[in-house]
Amino acid sequence: MLWRFFAVAIFLFTGIVEHGDGARILGVFPIPSISHQVVFRGLAKALNKRGHELVVITTDPVRDPALKNYTEIDLHVLYEGFKIFDHVMLRGAINWEDNLPLMHALFSQQTETILSHPEVKRLYSPGSGEKFDLVLIELLLSGALLPLAKRFDAPIIGITSMGLTLPTQYSLGIPILSLHPSSWELDNRDSSSYSLWPRLSNFIRMWKYIHFHRTTWIPDNERIAKKYFGNDVPSIAEMEKNISLIFVNQQVPLSFTKPTVPGVIPIGGFHISKKLEPLPESLRKILDEATQGFIYMSLGTNVKSFMLTDEMRAEFVAAFSQLPFKVLWKFDDDEFPNKPDNVIIMKWFPQQAILAHPNLKVFVYQGGLQSTEEAISNGVPLIGLPVIGDQDMQVKKMVQLGVAKMIEIKTLKREELLEAIRTVTTDGSYKENMLNLKSLISDRPNDPLENAIWWTEHVIRHRGTPYLRSSTADDPWYQKNDMDIVAFITATFTTVLFVTLIVLYKCIIYMNGSSTRRSLDEAKKRN
Repeated sequence: MLWRFFAVAIFLFTGIVEHGDGARILGVFPIPSISHQVVFRGLAKALNKRGHELVVITTDPVRDPALKNYTEIDLHVLYEGFKIFDHVMLRGAINWEDNLPLMHALFSQQTETILSHPEVKRLYSPGSGEKFDLVLIELLLSGALLPLAKRFDAPIIGITSMGLTLPTQYSLGIPILSLHPSSWELDNRDSSSYSLWPRLSNFIRMWKYIHFHRTTWIPDNERIAKKYFGNDVPSIAEMEKNISLIFVNQQVPLSFTKPTVPGVIPIGGFHISKKLEPLPESLRKILDEATQGFIYMSLGTNVKSFMLTDEMRAEFVAAFSQLPFKVLWKFDDDEFPNKPDNVIIMKWFPQQAILAHPNLKVFVYQGGLQSTEEAISNGVPLIGLPVIGDQDMQVKKMVQLGVAKMIEIKTLKREELLEAIRTVTTDGSYKENMLNLKSLISDRPNDPLENAIWWTEHVIRHRGTPYLRSSTADDPWYQKNDMDIVAFITATFTTVLFVTLIVLYKCIIYMNGSSTRRSLDEAKKRN
């Protein structure tokens, strides 16, 4: 009997430690991109393992019958709206200001699709009886979705698979630095390379972006919210400012650091598998026999092979055909004319298992953050061909760290690609720097996933974290960066300078006049 007592006690103790308090969490992850979803999925499944019940609105359900108390609402239909974009063709062809209304129109349409979905609508309808202790929501497409938290009287935790957008930073009271390289939306470079006029232009573009968000994006999202939740929805601008905290998928060593607020919690690496799935036997044999090494190329899930023009593809083919290595190319088309014998194409590769193979020399990729994290975890040097979003910023950071070379995909030439591959594969510093970066990433006081779980449960226990909120979030735009002080000092200095110049001018005129009169008087006396 005694051993049974101890067995039950151990079981109950383990359950308490493992499963927490069993809160009910609504996860809203609506961006149709698997690279986004794998980040959110890692946290959601870990919270479920802790004993919390989750209802997850997602474009990519896991459909795992082993998960208990884990309900998914499938919004895969949202992918249809993003099929219209040829990201390679659009790169550099449309400026940011022109792109804003297009993306706003698409996101507004996507939001209406979400809120009109029968399962989602049943969830938030007043008579549904649904209750949640927390709403965990992706921030890129969240304006009219934020009132879900109000409907359930629950705190909000925001989460993003990349760096914070400028409008979100503004809402939280984070200093807005228009020339900082972390401002990925504006494709900024190091401000030291800017002269006055380009810096002024970028400053204006940044504030036009924030102005668009405040005067167009927020009012339109409030209109959508009132359509589905009723006229008593709170101000979306106020809800943005009062988000309890935000998980940002940006590990500090991999990003351009800048001032922030305590409510922004860095996360990262959730999606990296601790136990890799084995390579298919035929592929494993090829890679094992590639004693000279092999190269892996993937442009991710959002950039498809058909987006490469025939000229671009020809440059890749010409470069790869001259290499002594095997080349694995994630290639989405069924046909590949003039494919070199050393190139192996597939529509899907087990990427993490490939990056872990000891014969891999270099990873040619589009600069996606999740792919970057996977490469670092396996110590693989990089060649970046950024296309969209934060990829430029991410590749530039890798170049700065000495672990990558960067090439502009729209102007890529075979000689340039060959030179980059030869440099990265023969210069040992790239591999050494990447191994040092891997060591730096792993040397931290706590596990990012465990830290995110602790903060999530902290918000649930205390129903929010108002003590983390920055008071600067309430300041007018001109006070956030002391623009009124700068304007006052400038105006005062200009006024004093102007008055001084006028006085000096008057004095000079007066002195000249006095001198002239004295000369005339002296002339009269002599006569």
